[in-house]
Amino acid sequence: MAGKFDFIQSYRDLDADASRDIVDARQKSHDKIQSTVKTMPRVYDLCKIAFLLGAPSEAEWFEKPIRDLDPHFVLKKDKVEAGKLAALLLRERLTWTTGVSNIAVLTTSFCGRRRSADADVLTTEANMALSNGARLHRTLQGGKQIVVPKFKSAMTEIANVAAQSPALGEAVKQAIEAVVDSTEAATKSLAEAAEASQASARADIVRVAEEVDMLWWHIGDWHELLERPRSDANRETKILASGIELGTLVRQLPGPYGAYGLLRRIAESDAEASTSLRAAMTAVSPVDAGKLARSISPSSAPLVPVHAALQSLARTGTAWETDAGDAVSDVADMEVSFYELGLQAYRERILIDQGSLV
Repeated sequence: MAGKFDFIQSYRDLDADASRDIVDARQKSHDKIQSTVKTMPRVYDLCKIAFLLGAPSEAEWFEKPIRDLDPHFVLKKDKVEAGKLAALLLRERLTWTTGVSNIAVLTTSFCGRRRSADADVLTTEANMALSNGARLHRTLQGGKQIVVPKFKSAMTEIANVAAQSPALGEAVKQAIEAVVDSTEAATKSLAEAAEASQASARADIVRVAEEVDMLWWHIGDWHELLERPRSDANRETKILASGIELGTLVRQLPGPYGAYGLLRRIAESDAEASTSLRAAMTAVSPVDAGKLARSISPSSAPLVPVHAALQSLARTGTAWETDAGDAVSDVADMEVSFYELGLQAYRERILIDQGSLV
């Protein structure tokens, strides 16, 4: 993970002419807002604000701490300034975790084609953090922890000895208490060491299981969601279905690094060839789109434009772009590579499944 986040320097990098009073006020607002971002829906709202995709319907938690120190600030009018502040909030979160927040930033960026309000530093840092996390497998899978057993109290027995021989009883009490304290401390230390070792091994086992599942999935040449051989699908359908199906095999964040290699291998010579979301939706049938799509709410759709497009294609056919609306209008014709499109679909499915995006 990255080092400690420096708000003052980061804000001055975005606005070198800002007065000290403004910087101080922004930092206070930043700290107050950050303390309230305790759920993923608020992280998703920050993503939309940071990429200038519109203000969420309920944004009092974001706007009020800024207006308290800057009465002239209005979220719906000061979109760029709000975007900068949201980006800085997310960048600070990237120093804490390589999990769902990073993936949410990257899916919202749509292959890096959408730019965040902080000159796109947010996307760069999220990409680096997630890639490093995938390489180093820093995120551990949850499981049953090793806990220190509760020691049975011996106070009744010690009190009986003290009642029979006060002088001897006090010495015995002190000796037993010293032994108990030492034993509890040693046992706790042993349990913590064992838990750390077990957690590391558990994470490695899950990672290996993910990679084995992905390799057998690739060898099988079968799209489970489409129920037909991968080699029978056209290249647009194949790369989208592959990204989505690989995403469903991820059990712990940030997912195995080998998934990136598999997507390149599946795309073959088309990996760096150009396409777009609009071109891909033209090639995918509404029936296949229905098999690949997930139910996404309009408020979440801008964070997962590929899935938003698939959902609309399955629902309305050729009118998908009108149906998807603002969720895809700014990225539909942006040029991306087949590999990037597959990676976008992969990360979106991880966000939907692991980030409880609805």
